[in-house]
Amino acid sequence: MATHKQLRENKDQHKPKNTKSKVDDKRVLEAMNKTIQYINERFPNLETDGYYIEYQKRVNLSDLIAIIKGYEKRNEYSPLTNEDAFISPDGGILLLKKKGDKKYQRLVLVVEMKRQGTNDEREKEGKKKQAQGNAVERLGKNLIGVRSTLQYENITPFVCFGWGVDFEKGSSILDRVITMNEFYSLNKIYVFKKEGYSPVSMFFRKEQWSVKELFEIMKEIAETSIRNYIH
Repeated sequence: MATHKQLRENKDQHKPKNTKSKVDDKRVLEAMNKTIQYINERFPNLETDGYYIEYQKRVNLSDLIAIIKGYEKRNEYSPLTNEDAFISPDGGILLLKKKGDKKYQRLVLVVEMKRQGTNDEREKEGKKKQAQGNAVERLGKNLIGVRSTLQYENITPFVCFGWGVDFEKGSSILDRVITMNEFYSLNKIYVFKKEGYSPVSMFFRKEQWSVKELFEIMKEIAETSIRNYIH
């Protein structure tokens, strides 16, 4: 079972980040904590049935490859140049595991949190505008890894919460996000695959996200994922 200790151990992982990013980290981890509590209450017989959920801040690429191999449908893989390579989403990862079966693990929830855009603040300070940042582009690697791992599942339980002036209505940066989401809508929950594609939940706006807003979305994705795996 995922524990509060696992979450506390990750709250100081991003000390070099600026103050607003630290607030984002704290909020998304608090929402993850509430999601774990919700899942444990929603599925009281999970452990009785031989399953448990585990929170991880990061997951090794070798573990993702192992998940794909477990479906026994793919034969070709590139060797990793670094066996310790990993992905580390901002909000961490929830995994469904089985007691007595170390090979069984399924992605339940993968959470990213991105802030992009400081030109509104720079304008107030009388400074010149800067080129728009690349927070969106940094999503790519993790999203590709998750989509690849879930190739043989019906779901893609990945969510990204973005906020900042670069994501205000009318910003061209939103088109990059729409492209990354295979031209599916933003600000809508997607868990199940559609029409042969794997849309994910991309929530972007100018205003910062509250813990309550994060939790309401995260819990729905996590619950839907678990029901897909065990029912």
